[in-house]
Amino acid sequence: MKKITSLFVVIFLMMTAVTFAQGVTTSAINGRVLDTNGEPLPGANIVAVHQPSGTTYGAISDFDGFYRISNMRVGGPYIITISFVGFENFSANDINLKLGDSRNISAEIGESQNALDEVVITGERNSVFDSGKTGAETSVSQRQVNTLPSISRNIADFARLTPQAQVSGDDVISISGQNNRYNALYIDGAVNNDVFGLAASGTNGGQTGVSPISLDAIESFQINVAPFDVRQSGFAGGSINAITKSGTNQFEGSLYSFLRNEDFAGKTPVDLIGDDGKREKLEEFTAVTSGIRVGGPIVKDKLFFFVNYERQDNETPQPFDITTFRGDATLADINGLSDFLNNEYGYNPGGFANNQSSLVSDKLIGKIDWNINENHKLSLKHSYVKAIQLNAPRSNQGAINFSNSAINFESITNSTALELSSRIGNSMANNLIIGWTTVNDDRDPEGGEFPNVQIFDAAGSSINFGSEAFSTANLLEQSTLTITDNFDIYAGRHNITIGTNNEFSSSKNVFFRQNFGDYRYNNLDDFINGNLANRYRYGYSLIGGFGDDSQGAAEFDIFQFGLYAQDVFSVTDNLKLTLGARIDVPFWEDYLINDDFNNRTIPLLEAAGKDLRGARTGKGIDAQVHFSPRFGFNWDVKGDRTTQIRGGTGIFTSRLPLVWPGGVYNNNGLTAGFIQLTGDDVPQFEPDPRNQFQDPPQGSGSVGGEVNLFEKNFKLPQVWKTNIAVDQKLPGNWVISADFIYNDDVNAVAYENINLEGPQFITTAAGSRPNYGFENIDNTYSAIYMGYNTSEGNSYNVSGTLAKNFYSSFIDVNSQVSYSYGESNVLFDATSSQNSSQWRYLETVRGSNMPSVSRSDFAPGHRIIANSTIELKWTENLRTRIGLFYEGAQGQPFSYVYNGSGLLSDTGSFSALAYIPSNEAEANLVDIVDTRNPQNNRTAGEQWDLLNAAINGDEYLSSRRGQFAERNGDRIDWSHIIDLKFAQEFRVKINETDHKIELTADIFNFTNFLNKEWGKRTFANFGQVQLASFRGFAENGTTPTFTFDPRSLETKNIVDDAGLQSSRWQMQVGLRYSFN
Repeated sequence: MKKITSLFVVIFLMMTAVTFAQGVTTSAINGRVLDTNGEPLPGANIVAVHQPSGTTYGAISDFDGFYRISNMRVGGPYIITISFVGFENFSANDINLKLGDSRNISAEIGESQNALDEVVITGERNSVFDSGKTGAETSVSQRQVNTLPSISRNIADFARLTPQAQVSGDDVISISGQNNRYNALYIDGAVNNDVFGLAASGTNGGQTGVSPISLDAIESFQINVAPFDVRQSGFAGGSINAITKSGTNQFEGSLYSFLRNEDFAGKTPVDLIGDDGKREKLEEFTAVTSGIRVGGPIVKDKLFFFVNYERQDNETPQPFDITTFRGDATLADINGLSDFLNNEYGYNPGGFANNQSSLVSDKLIGKIDWNINENHKLSLKHSYVKAIQLNAPRSNQGAINFSNSAINFESITNSTALELSSRIGNSMANNLIIGWTTVNDDRDPEGGEFPNVQIFDAAGSSINFGSEAFSTANLLEQSTLTITDNFDIYAGRHNITIGTNNEFSSSKNVFFRQNFGDYRYNNLDDFINGNLANRYRYGYSLIGGFGDDSQGAAEFDIFQFGLYAQDVFSVTDNLKLTLGARIDVPFWEDYLINDDFNNRTIPLLEAAGKDLRGARTGKGIDAQVHFSPRFGFNWDVKGDRTTQIRGGTGIFTSRLPLVWPGGVYNNNGLTAGFIQLTGDDVPQFEPDPRNQFQDPPQGSGSVGGEVNLFEKNFKLPQVWKTNIAVDQKLPGNWVISADFIYNDDVNAVAYENINLEGPQFITTAAGSRPNYGFENIDNTYSAIYMGYNTSEGNSYNVSGTLAKNFYSSFIDVNSQVSYSYGESNVLFDATSSQNSSQWRYLETVRGSNMPSVSRSDFAPGHRIIANSTIELKWTENLRTRIGLFYEGAQGQPFSYVYNGSGLLSDTGSFSALAYIPSNEAEANLVDIVDTRNPQNNRTAGEQWDLLNAAINGDEYLSSRRGQFAERNGDRIDWSHIIDLKFAQEFRVKINETDHKIELTADIFNFTNFLNKEWGKRTFANFGQVQLASFRGFAENGTTPTFTFDPRSLETKNIVDDAGLQSSRWQMQVGLRYSFN
């Protein structure tokens, strides 16, 4: 800790001399002033005025006629004037700057015969042609935010406008086929990622389902996929840069409320209709979001304020019809289980037919902007977000989930950002951003304290109750300080940037999974009759405490230092090159040393042939220099903004969820104990979470449990991105664009359980594979998971976009349609917050210690999107806005696996990829004998007939006969969804103030609204379909045997009827009053 703190202080002091430009909170203009003979006019005066606020920016052209103005407010309209003594004035009106814009506004002016002579131009509405644009990006305007459909009022609803992005449930955003945790989110230039990395959405508070900021507080945002500007980093997928609104010289405000309930939703999707044939409405629920915003001047042209408060109260029904359950348990069986738990153990498991989730949140943001003078601008913003979520598990065709297995989650985020922008003379500019964010997440189980219990039923189904396994000891406290300082030097055709970006994070994470005990049973009768479970798991602190009070939390600091330089070189007036390089160096804190592991276990591992790559307990990852050179270009081929070729190549260093390396700070063999027992070793069921079986006992001073390690020279994820693109203006104001992006993994994350012995035998049957026999090298530790780097993996994406703007005095239409196709291949997907799960849940043929490159969970496949915003101006006081969004996409990739973990016996869970038999002999089927439900009995021959028919009827399976199924080799069905927004606006002007009333309706899955047969969304549980069930080995001990139940294939396309992105339409109605 002292080492990191000292280094931080030294680098902080150095920052007065070394500065940085992020380019994610402002816009810029640049250009050249020439006379009519093409000669430069040095000393021309350039003035840009942001009309709504009166904010003024100025510059003087240099010896070669060039000028640049940086750090300008996003939006507009601006009036830009260029004047030179003895020459006519030049004026550019109605100029609107998007976030990150570097707009070229050049002027060719002649000598003046009259003092009033002036050349006037009007800004173009198309922002595709931008001399500062190199790689793929999507800018989202205030118009799109106001007009396109958004029920969740989340940035994710607009990230889907990016052709290279895909957005799935829980607002998970994957960009360019990369891991969703490899994105960067900046709000007002400050990091707003979930730095620790527990939220699938990648945002602070994301585990509760709340967005980090209200849409009413956003001025503009941008999704960058491949920006070859070295000032932008911290991602391998993409960066999302948002800026908040600011006050202007006009007082403006809005009061709004949005409502959803069961009356604004469709009935049961047709594919989920129960035995009674009725389509039912959702159970009664209410979801209300209300807010207020106000902004205006404190001192005209000088000092401004903006405030936004928003309250969200959501209830989400999750209906379930037990007649769709594919297991054998009946309603009487389920009710009988509930009665047994109440009577025998005094535990109420709750219901299972409509496990309703809820979310309550408060968001408050305040911002002050101060125009100190023409050269210096200051902005200060603070935001507060609190959310309380009850996340109930939903019963479905494959699982009965009782409601008291819900997660009760509270999250509080405070974030402050300070930005100072300065112009220093005529040839330099500076921008300083300081951000401070704190997050407190407390995840607890709902209901009374009780072990987690899973009971297997037929066809891969299960019955689940008890305290949620990962919420029993789960608490996170984190803080992040970011300091970014920008310095630009303008020298003729060169714009030189030198910079540093520094991030200091402190984390405390209490996490002991299955801290109340976790039991798994073969069937319901075994649990009711008191028979042993087939597996027992228990995680606990070796040094004391229980639940959130458990001792031995992962508590650590990390500091990351970034330094870089860049030159944006205008080779000619229509060719711009960007050349730069940056280094990023993370510093990791040391932790507790496990002498037993270092002195006794490591020699055992090395003797067994394991390569630890320098890893030791107690030693943090060595500081590694991450070098990122980049090159970008933009060529306006004809110099008339009709044909633009752009692109670049370079290395991008991503941030890493701190929870992964954070695993070493508590999974070190000294503080965290973990037991996994099977067979006769399983203890008798114990209903008291505080009295679970422990080995070694808590407080004994013994070592044990799971150990996490990272190789000594471990590096953050890095990809080498290459992007080539062309934009072409067509007749009729059409614009067509094409982008190709290729990502090659330089440093990806992979895992090995180095405590696992090598294969004990090779199975003797078609599709032979190794079996590891659950044998450890050192039985003191349940597993030893080591993270390391690999360069195996790549992705690519090709996309085309056609866009057109049309506007007149009556109608204003902005539309675009895009097609994209992408593939992504990885060694490990790393989708979990636990290092153990990264390894255990990887689908493989030969086990997770011998993985092969396969299609990623994030491979986007084919995707077609279209959006249109339409404004109809009936009269001056009556307007209608319509927003449409369409997405047609291939479904998620999934893998065919076996039910059961004994085939590989490597502690992986349901991770053995299935072998697709060519004939009955290769299937190795055995008779199904079910004494409890004899109707399920089938001979091996009968099963083969069913399995053979299923293979023949499936294009993918039939193509793999005599081979193993590939990881993520198949995909679920395409979906075609249209979302719609309709807004009717009424205006009236009173005493120079416009008053507006707006009625809105956002309809998600408008497709289903139009026709009950349309708009179907499907998924595969956990990205897997269980082709057959492993039933142990034949008498020879090496030939695997299986059974087949055709109901297990129903998981291939489970109809999604949960949440907002489901197979039934949902509508949100809104009422808004605004004034300005």
